[in-house]
Amino acid sequence: MTDRAPIRVGIAGLGGHGRRIQDAVAAVPDLLVAGVYDPDAGEARAAADRFGCPAAPSYDALLDPERLDAVVLVTPNALHRAQAEAAVAAGLDVFVEKPIANTVADGRAMIEAAEEAGAVLMVGHNARYGRAARQARALLDDGAIGEPVSVEIHFSADNVQKGSHEGWRFQPGQCPLLPMMQLGVHAVDLAQYLLGPVRGASGRSREVLTRPGVVDSVTGMLLFESGVAGTVVSNYCTPDLFQLRLAGTAGVLVLDWIPHRLTVLPRGTSTVAPEVRDFAAYAGEDLVAELREFADAVRGRRVPETGGQVGLQALAVVEAMAESAGSEAHGVVA
Repeated sequence: MTDRAPIRVGIAGLGGHGRRIQDAVAAVPDLLVAGVYDPDAGEARAAADRFGCPAAPSYDALLDPERLDAVVLVTPNALHRAQAEAAVAAGLDVFVEKPIANTVADGRAMIEAAEEAGAVLMVGHNARYGRAARQARALLDDGAIGEPVSVEIHFSADNVQKGSHEGWRFQPGQCPLLPMMQLGVHAVDLAQYLLGPVRGASGRSREVLTRPGVVDSVTGMLLFESGVAGTVVSNYCTPDLFQLRLAGTAGVLVLDWIPHRLTVLPRGTSTVAPEVRDFAAYAGEDLVAELREFADAVRGRRVPETGGQVGLQALAVVEAMAESAGSEAHGVVA
């Protein structure tokens, strides 16, 4: 790959969210899809036709360094470690969808493998890349709501009622603390982007609409190194709500990840109109922005904004919640 040549990527995992990632990759001029793989032959054929590239018969066959410079993994969590390790061993850089893995131990192993190989490893925490999140960070840096005091976060979707429960996410052991691992981890990363690292977390979980052993409701407590305390709720059994509400000494900042809106409520809101900034027109831009960041990191041979350590920190918070669920323990984030 020369400085001017496109970065040749292979995409593994093409259905569902993988289709949105395909769209995002296609929107980044520096990325060129040169291979695809999915165990679903129909998905693989459709993507191969779309990009005019071969559909590999297996994941291992996709990892051809003569054809690719990097891989994009939109695959089940439990496969991330083995697939990332195989990719970096083949000399390829890796973009992996969040969470980085199912366990902190696997995430650490992925980071170590990438470092030893000199490979770029990026985790797909796209929530922070949206315009609302970026402007929220700028407002906090400018002291728009004074000193942050507390945060309340709710990232939920009624996915249990929307479709089949036969997929890997609903299999015990394949996706620990299901809604928090799949949706809430976005909230955790977003909160740490805005407020800094979490130093302690605890959680409570239950099954409301799912079978025993498959969690669909999680409530977590967070303690940030800054002293800010907060809650994060993530359900698969309640109506869609993706909101972060941050209270400070001089006002309240409300970030709606969906539908991409930022509201500032200053002190004296009964007499002062709230300021609303609507970014709905830029829905989906966060996915393009994260893939553009990946391309820039590969070209510059640098650690991306959401590199392995950032992904590991978000996963460590979820793992601490899982360890404390059902007990009085307060998990310490490693």
